[in-house]
Amino acid sequence: MKLWGKEVTTLEQMSRDKVSGDKVSGGENLSADNGYALTVSDLSWHADDRAILSDISFSLAKGEMLGIIGPNGAGKSSLLRCLYRYIKPDNGTISLFGHNTSYFSAKEFARQVAVVLQDTPHHFELTTEQLVAIGLTPHKGPFDLTTSSDRRLVADALEKVGLTHKAGQIYEHLSGGEKQRALIARAIVQQPKLLILDEPTNHLDIRYQIQIMELLRAIGISVITSIHDLNLASAMCDQLLLLDDGRCVAHGTPKSVLTEQRISEVFDVCCSTQPHPQHGNPQISYFYGYSYGDSTHDKSANDEAAHDETNHDENAHGLKALGQNSLGKKAFGQNSLDKTDFEENSLDRRHWSSMERHKQDED
Repeated sequence: MKLWGKEVTTLEQMSRDKVSGDKVSGGENLSADNGYALTVSDLSWHADDRAILSDISFSLAKGEMLGIIGPNGAGKSSLLRCLYRYIKPDNGTISLFGHNTSYFSAKEFARQVAVVLQDTPHHFELTTEQLVAIGLTPHKGPFDLTTSSDRRLVADALEKVGLTHKAGQIYEHLSGGEKQRALIARAIVQQPKLLILDEPTNHLDIRYQIQIMELLRAIGISVITSIHDLNLASAMCDQLLLLDDGRCVAHGTPKSVLTEQRISEVFDVCCSTQPHPQHGNPQISYFYGYSYGDSTHDKSANDEAAHDETNHDENAHGLKALGQNSLGKKAFGQNSLDKTDFEENSLDRRHWSSMERHKQDED
């Protein structure tokens, strides 16, 4: 497999650990996984008497990538924190390769699960190579020395993420994308069977976003990641878990989860979807023209806009559904509306002048 122009092996080929030799406390063998890397059943969690997560259930097959999507405040990060045991859920079970994660010792859990968080940490004067070598920790005793095999594992991980030439550079001096790749290399050295990431593409430009997601697919293990970009999630993830207000709205393939109606209901936007010309999964186009204020349209106008949204014409080129959703955010774009109708609507052209945009930015 080629990545960043170089031939690399998958993590499964690179790993020295055998699944048959890994045991949880009590001597149980991790090979009894029934084909699933992770299974979550009826998971709930409350904070200050408020339900943050409610009755979440899903499973992840070995070797697949699951994208957790949803609007801000939907519970994505809270769910991930339950999965990597930062917080303890009030109800439900989480099974890793068929075994309840609550029975794992901290060290054994770290051998099975690696985590890359949203904010890049500050590691003072560590070089990139030294940072990546931290991934060896779960496999070392307090007095173990670094071996030639360890150094080879670090070098292989750096090559896998395309950072061999940055091995001696101070980690703090790397770019945002390079830091994320270094943290993923550290996770690779950890030799996990499940990798959990909280918005790994956050604050990265589009090229680095694609590279990071392609890297996650290339390492050959099960991956769970939260992600905001629905098009990127559609392109890269095998399965999607859509959360809204702490509940699972949908779980399945991108084609089954990312429907126009569901995106509109959960994210409160108007959109259209069509198969992407490269991978065939939904490609989402959003319609612009949202403002905050009171509602000026009645239910019949909403129903008419919804009807026209369903029966859109491919030749309309974006003037779809000039209507208003139930929360009072105005969106444009009804097929039956011509340019004159659009200009006479409540969202007139003054709203989109450069002066008005500048004023909105200042506010």
